[in-house]
Amino acid sequence: MNFRVMVVCVLWSLAVIMLVGVAPAAAQEELDPLVAEILDRVETRYTRAGFSARFHLTSTLKAMEVTDEAAGQLFVKYPGKMRWSYETPSPMLFVTDGDSLWMYQPEENQVTVGLASEVLGGQEGASFLSDIRLLREAFRIALDPGGGEEIVRLKLLPEGDTSDIAEVYLKIRRDTYDIVEVITTNLYGDQTRIALTNFDHNAVLPEDLFRFDIPAGTDVLQF
Repeated sequence: MNFRVMVVCVLWSLAVIMLVGVAPAAAQEELDPLVAEILDRVETRYTRAGFSARFHLTSTLKAMEVTDEAAGQLFVKYPGKMRWSYETPSPMLFVTDGDSLWMYQPEENQVTVGLASEVLGGQEGASFLSDIRLLREAFRIALDPGGGEEIVRLKLLPEGDTSDIAEVYLKIRRDTYDIVEVITTNLYGDQTRIALTNFDHNAVLPEDLFRFDIPAGTDVLQF
């Protein structure tokens, strides 16, 4: 499994998860009224400090015709803090406090470290993590007809040409307004799907959950 490729996809997708709920009220006036209502309800759902959930991730590299899958537990705390604890196909831990990143692969006795701003592609990526109000300024958001009675589906297209993202789809439960799937496609046709289940919006998330102490004797690499 190419963990580094997957982690970059995860970062972008998680940024969308964290960003979708908050934006200046004035920006909503430019949206379709139904889309604005959906986003308002998602915002209400995600106004707490954070959440935990189970994740199942599928990452497809189009040029290589390779698909990888992974699953585990996700913890998110605003702004920009996250912990991906991979359980399958092999243990791996991805942690960020919004500034630093750690990717720990215990079976290889290796940790890769870096800055969130660098891994996310410079100031644009850092802005997503540090100011989640930028989503509606960065994406054109519309209702996608691919939804149904239980799931509403939103299509997000990036504004400008500075992003590697081609399009993002959010699947949202109509009864709870939880974001249950994020589908991200880049300009090369690579696709990442993150399915989220077992949400806990009342989870107590201590700060040390989003820091990583490198074990003695571990090989340290740079992103």
